[in-house]
Amino acid sequence: MKHVLFVGLPERGHLHAFLGAAEALRCRGARVSFYAPRDVGAILRPLGWDDVHAPDGAGPPAAEHRGEAFAQLVADRMRLRAWIRAMLVDAAEPSIAPLRACLARLRPDVVVIDPMAYFAAIAAHEEHVPWLGLSTSLNPCIRDDVESELVATLRSLDDARHALFAAHGMTARFRVSDVLSPRGTFVLSTPALLGNRLPDDGAPVHLVGAALPESPRATGSPPRRERPLVYVSFGSQAYHQPARLGVVLEAAKAVDARFVVAMGELASSSLAHEAPPNVEVTDFAPQVELLATARVAITHGGASSVHEALAHAVPLLVSPICNDQHHNAALVASAGAGRVVDLSRAPAADVAASLRALLAVDAPERAAASAIARSYREAGGARRIADLVLGAA
Repeated sequence: MKHVLFVGLPERGHLHAFLGAAEALRCRGARVSFYAPRDVGAILRPLGWDDVHAPDGAGPPAAEHRGEAFAQLVADRMRLRAWIRAMLVDAAEPSIAPLRACLARLRPDVVVIDPMAYFAAIAAHEEHVPWLGLSTSLNPCIRDDVESELVATLRSLDDARHALFAAHGMTARFRVSDVLSPRGTFVLSTPALLGNRLPDDGAPVHLVGAALPESPRATGSPPRRERPLVYVSFGSQAYHQPARLGVVLEAAKAVDARFVVAMGELASSSLAHEAPPNVEVTDFAPQVELLATARVAITHGGASSVHEALAHAVPLLVSPICNDQHHNAALVASAGAGRVVDLSRAPAADVAASLRALLAVDAPERAAASAIARSYREAGGARRIADLVLGAA
């Protein structure tokens, strides 16, 4: 039996990107384990993953990395830059030894890392365990002619991160915030979204399409015929966005659709209590399940949300907040699979008009999203990742 260890950052959105590949590997008879620098058992065990590891004495993920506190952080350019450096570079060195100890104890055959977990690449290298990357973003495919605040931030960190790897005898290749594995990095998309002019950094990048866990078989009565569903979520970290959500709730009054809006702790706020009758507000929603029946998704443009929506041929209304979300929004618009709008500024009437256009059965964005969904299926997804990981093992 091959043993595959996934090493990720301790946030729900990052860990969920691993689950389709992990399930495909488990179906092939592999032992699958998870490791993060914080205790993520409360995230993974309810989803059926019990082989979860963390450094001795590690607590749960930091509360300040989500909700209102995190939304305030990402709105401050200098604080965001400092946080990115702390997460990628400063936290790496002290995280290496605990993971090396875990690798020495578990002796996995191969490690699959979030390419933003620099410590994982170094620890695997020093323990002589082959490692591959499974990107939780589209960073490995962002071209050199793209300029953004995130790109500028990472450029300013180049000396520090190259020095980090050099101190451990490694020469690293980076694309935006991702370190690229010489054995391969998986990107959960295809040229149908990314375009054909992709960068070549001398390290293989595998475009595998969306890698979602297998959906459970439907049981019971068929669903009732209802108004089309619009699903709304701003992710698992910077979701505390009362201004953006307020515009969405106001726009919903002028749209003949049913809305499900994931709002985190704002679900118990006065904003939620004033939602119109066609809006269902919740703190947390089963995103993949809802996207299976949604007609449109409103999102911050996080990579997982974009992949999951397009895998279900759902066109997007994207309102990026920070970091790679701006790259993802531009790619969605360029591919014709959605529209980009700044929900912190746009009038509700304009948002409602965009939603009505996207909801139309003959919307060109729907046809583009369907073409991307087909390309995702053809790319192999989780099954292809499993094949390549077991080959490396």
